[in-house]
Amino acid sequence: MSGLNNKQKEQSSACNCACSNLLVELIKQNNQLIQINNEQNAQINELLIQLTEDDNEPKRLGYLDGD
Repeated sequence: MSGLNNKQKEQSSACNCACSNLLVELIKQNNQLIQINNEQNAQINELLIQLTEDDNEPKRLGYLDGD
């Protein structure tokens, strides 16, 4: 029976190692996605700032004859 127990322990150890490696990879990918999301949020915030700055200027109605 000890041979069977050793095999199960080896399989369990290999499985734990594989799961740990997958977990590390998932954490790395998650961190990359968080960084991308932060950069996109910064770009959106910059665009919103530009839009609100433009709101302080008089709007053109889009007519060809001016004023």
